[in-house]
Amino acid sequence: MNILYYSDLNYSKVKKQFEKTVAYLKAGDFSSAEVKKMANKGFYRAKLDYANRLLFKFARHNGQYYLLLLEVIYNHEYEKSRFLRGTKIDENKLKNLSSADETDEQDSEKLVYVNPGSVNFHMLDKAISFDEDQQRLFRLKPPVIIIGSAGSGKTVLTLEKLKTLKGDVLYVTLSPFLVENSATLYYANNYENDKQEIDFLSYKEFLETLKIIKGRELDYRGFEEWLHPRSHSFGIKESHKLFEEFRGVLTGKEITKEYISREDYVGLGIKQSIFISQERVKVYTAFGKYLEFLRENDLYDLNMVSFHWLKYCEPRYDFIVIDEVQDFTNIQLFILLKSLKNPDNFILCGDSNQNVHPNFFSWTNVKTMFYKHELSGKEVQILRSNYRNSPTITNIANKLLKIKNARFGSIDKESTYLVESLASNTGEVHLLNDSRNTRQQMNDNTMRSTKYAVLVMKPEDRADARKIFKTPLVFSIQEAKGLEYRNIIALNFISGNSSEFHEITKGVDPGQIEGEAINYSRGKDKSDKSLEAYKIYINSLYVAVTRGIENLYILESSDRHDILRLLGLAKISDKVKLEEDVSSMEDWKEEARKLEMQGKKEQAEDIRKSILEIREPEWEPLTPGSISELKKQALDPGHYNKKAKDLLFHYAILNDDQDIIQRLSGLKYRKADNYESEMATVFRKYYSTYEKDDVQMVEQNIRKYGIDYRDRFNLTPLLAAVQSGSFKILDFLTSRNADSSLTDNTGKNALQIALFQSYIRPVYLRKLERILPYLLTDNISIMVEDRLVKIDNHKIEYFLLNFFISLQKVIVSNCATYFWSSQGVQAGDIERAVSAYPESFMQEYRKKRTYISANLSKNEIDGRNPYNKKLFKRLYRGYYALNPGLAVRINDDWINIYDLMHTDEVKVPTPEEKHQMKEEYFKDLHEPGNIDDDYDDFDDYPF
Repeated sequence: MNILYYSDLNYSKVKKQFEKTVAYLKAGDFSSAEVKKMANKGFYRAKLDYANRLLFKFARHNGQYYLLLLEVIYNHEYEKSRFLRGTKIDENKLKNLSSADETDEQDSEKLVYVNPGSVNFHMLDKAISFDEDQQRLFRLKPPVIIIGSAGSGKTVLTLEKLKTLKGDVLYVTLSPFLVENSATLYYANNYENDKQEIDFLSYKEFLETLKIIKGRELDYRGFEEWLHPRSHSFGIKESHKLFEEFRGVLTGKEITKEYISREDYVGLGIKQSIFISQERVKVYTAFGKYLEFLRENDLYDLNMVSFHWLKYCEPRYDFIVIDEVQDFTNIQLFILLKSLKNPDNFILCGDSNQNVHPNFFSWTNVKTMFYKHELSGKEVQILRSNYRNSPTITNIANKLLKIKNARFGSIDKESTYLVESLASNTGEVHLLNDSRNTRQQMNDNTMRSTKYAVLVMKPEDRADARKIFKTPLVFSIQEAKGLEYRNIIALNFISGNSSEFHEITKGVDPGQIEGEAINYSRGKDKSDKSLEAYKIYINSLYVAVTRGIENLYILESSDRHDILRLLGLAKISDKVKLEEDVSSMEDWKEEARKLEMQGKKEQAEDIRKSILEIREPEWEPLTPGSISELKKQALDPGHYNKKAKDLLFHYAILNDDQDIIQRLSGLKYRKADNYESEMATVFRKYYSTYEKDDVQMVEQNIRKYGIDYRDRFNLTPLLAAVQSGSFKILDFLTSRNADSSLTDNTGKNALQIALFQSYIRPVYLRKLERILPYLLTDNISIMVEDRLVKIDNHKIEYFLLNFFISLQKVIVSNCATYFWSSQGVQAGDIERAVSAYPESFMQEYRKKRTYISANLSKNEIDGRNPYNKKLFKRLYRGYYALNPGLAVRINDDWINIYDLMHTDEVKVPTPEEKHQMKEEYFKDLHEPGNIDDDYDDFDDYPF
């Protein structure tokens, strides 16, 4: 039996027993090792001695079994296991395992690669065996530049290197999806590291940690809508080309100015712009109008914001990791590195061959910028192995790199390398005639499949593609960055840009493409530097090719292109050999969710409409905005509207709105007089499905309205299931990625509802252990003092903030017994509330009053702790409330915390307010106007 050891496995306390048990496992003697299968899917344990156990998993690679040794569990304390986190295990109920053949293949992890020279593995969401190059890079200390193609494992390697860094660390990339995905991988399997304070931020989020950006970023679609009616007067038809010139040349290139002047732009070298010299005057005229458009419409350009935000940037981080660095402009890179305490403590990773933006990125330029501005980038390492793309696709990709190198010369030594595919599936590449018949055949067989995507060169090419291709998965090459599909249909990339590809292949000899190596060389034709602009086209084709995991279908309207001959694709075919592939509705739902997270909202919405056939509900949900209108109708003393009163009463019952109930009672709506007796009836009327935990009924509505539809009272199915404690429905909803960040009318999300219910209904506490794992959002983003603070869900501040949003109003109202009572939330209130919380959600040390009190104090508005997030306002000694200046990000809007909670700010009353409360207090004692002079001094009261 092959044995692999987790890199963080520590067995020093039981070394002798460990080695003895591992010897049994190696020999396949599971009986002597007393191996037992655990209820947790995929986990097994072996016995070390009376009190201690060894946790492991099975894995497979190339037909062989491997045991992944994970963790030593001491003193039978399974609940303290990192991998089992809080799970209660009854050893008497575990099943014996006498042979690996008794395991279910689904319980075995599939390993992509196993390094034959290493017995160690790393762990993110799954086990990873590093090859020799990756292992060498892993051992290097910053500064490090990691270069690797898509599928080379550079992000995985980077995340593992992150774990070795100490202090304040930033991981940043342009893509919000990549950030969230990387954070999820990093913290997978309950990973924690108390030696670092790490921020996972998109670049825009990084800027907002310096100062919130007002307005809205102009995206390509908005730019295209602005340009279209003006393109004739500008004399420029290529909207995407102009957009990229504005974003990569006119702005972003210089770090000493917001944008370059007309004179400087016109005088740029030919190699520094995608427009030739004669076109630049009209380009700059259009740029001037673009600037006016931004100012007049409260829009912004991220490069220009970056320049202005330099003044807010101070050295803050001990280490910075920049992923997909080739997509960054100079100004963006500069401000990031300005936030480093030590300019050498960085890790950059990317691949210049994937750059489809004309920011003229090169590793040489990056290193030069470091040198000019006293930022020293030295150590450059290349990952040449590819674990994603099939060998056939990799062969085409390598040929494209050779063509680019032969025609243009090398950008720099660091970009001059070929890739070796280690994928097991050989894959196929087909060149097909781009006829209507070919498109129709391909469409008929792929339109209902999530395994096929159609790629086009430019955004404006999508409309033509969609005339026949009815799949929602049609992307321009800029949209395709970061995506991967089993099959890629590349549509007319070459024929649609024939003159550009003719220039690209001019003078390239087939002999230069042969061989297994690529040589570093300078471009031969130094006189015609306008060729620099053509690199974007071959890079775009390279990106299209490498989006395919197994197969590539190249559709071209003509085969008379030299580049096809150079790629070894001389024969074009009219025959399409494809079998129809139809994906399940669940696959399409997951695809829509994934695309929406990646910012591909157009395609995600298309899936919901054309594939899932999601429609809007027939009812209008009662939102905070529409409740006011309902109140007018129901509470009008001059008109008895029974229908409105019934609906408002039901809303008040479900939301425990005592004010509405009392006002209805005052209007002689008799059900409100004894509303407690009506509660069960109202709940059954609207939520009996959840009370019965009936998954089938919920699923019927989800098929019609989508996973996150709103019911009559503005609850999503997930919010309703949490409120009811419906385990089966929760499991169903979360397996289909219901959004746990959505809120109800009181501003509570699913987690906050669970915390609220467990506080007011002790019986609900018993459900928490099963409910909470479904409800955690990845993070919570807040604005404090005009800056973004993003709090990941493993931090105590994440819990405290959610706790206060859920329960501050209830706790404060309970403690306001007398007018002199101190109001606020105390550490003791929190300690009592969390004492019965499951270990899987909150470790014991976090439940201690001293720990809670220390973190409340650390995060006071006026606190001086360097990690202070300024979440709380101290009202009195030991009494806290949420910072009234705090706002929470809901979708793309900032909502003040008290507006979100629909409650008044908790604050210390002024002397005048205290006097008024004093008078009202004595009036309630039936002593109006007879206040004892002995109590005029309010210092006598324990405020």
